Amino acid sequence: MPLVDGGGTSAVFWNTTDILNFARVLVNDAQGGISGQDLADDRPYTWPLLNLCYAKLANWLEDANVESATYAEAVISLPASASYTDPSVQSHLDYTGFTDAAGFTYETPTLPPDLLEPLQLWQRATGQNAPFREMTQRLGGMENQWGGVSAGIYGGFLGLWEFRQNGIYFLGGSSQPTDIRMRYIPSLPELVQPAGGEPAPVIWFARAGEALAYLIAAEFAEIRNAASGPGLRAKANEQLQILANKSAKRSNQSQTRRRGYGFRRTRRNLWV
Repeated sequence: MPLVDGGGTSAVFWNTTDILNFARVLVNDAQGGISGQDLADDRPYTWPLLNLCYAKLANWLEDANVESATYAEAVISLPASASYTDPSVQSHLDYTGFTDAAGFTYETPTLPPDLLEPLQLWQRATGQNAPFREMTQRLGGMENQWGGVSAGIYGGFLGLWEFRQNGIYFLGGSSQPTDIRMRYIPSLPELVQPAGGEPAPVIWFARAGEALAYLIAAEFAEIRNAASGPGLRAKANEQLQILANKSAKRSNQSQTRRRGYGFRRTRRNLWV
C-alpha cells in the first residue's frame, strides 16, 4: 500500500507521487518533509531516474512474461494488391506506411507507434464478420513452397510473414483488402512531470508501485555509493520476483476434475 496518498491512487495502481514519496522514505530523504531534498521533484535528475527505472521495470516484466507488460493488440486494414507466388516479391508494413506487392506505397496504414515487436498475426477479409485465421511467421526468412496453396499466397489472403528492418514483411500480396489482427510487445510513453494542478501520472502495472519505488531507491543509493545500496537492490529484486510469481501462478491454474472412485468388477476364482 502507498505510504502517502497523492490522489487517484489505489492499492492496485500507484501514481508517481506515491512512488517517489516511498522512494524518498527508503533512501532516508524524507526527514525534512515527504517532498524530500536530494530526491525532490525539482532536482534535474529525479524524473530521468524515474523514467530509467520505469523502463527497467517494463523490460523485467516483459522478460518474466507478466501479461500487463507484454501484450497489446491492434487491428489494421491493408489495401488490396496483386497476388504473387514469387518469393522475391513481398509486401511490407512499417512505421511510415504500407508497400504492396506491386511496389505501390500508401501513407496509411502504419504499424502502431508503440510497437516494439509483433508476436502473432491473424488475418481475415475486410468488411466481413468472419473469424481471423492465424498467419505463419518465418524467423529464418520466407521461402516459397511447392503447390502455392500450402504457402498461403494464392487467392485473397496474404502468405507468410516475418519481422525485419523495423517492418512486417509478407510473402506475396492479397487480392482483396485484408484486416490484420496483431498482438505485439508495446513500448511505454515517457513519464512527464505534471505542471501545477495536473494529476500525477499513473503506473498502469498492477501492484508494481512498490517494486518501482525500490528500484528508484536502489539506483539512487548505488549512484551515491551508499551502504544501503545492496540491501535496497535485494529488496527491489524481491518485489520483482513477487510480481513474476503472481503471473506464474495465474498461468499454472487449470480446471481439473477429480477422478471419481468406482468399483471394478472382478472375477472371483473359485475352487472346484
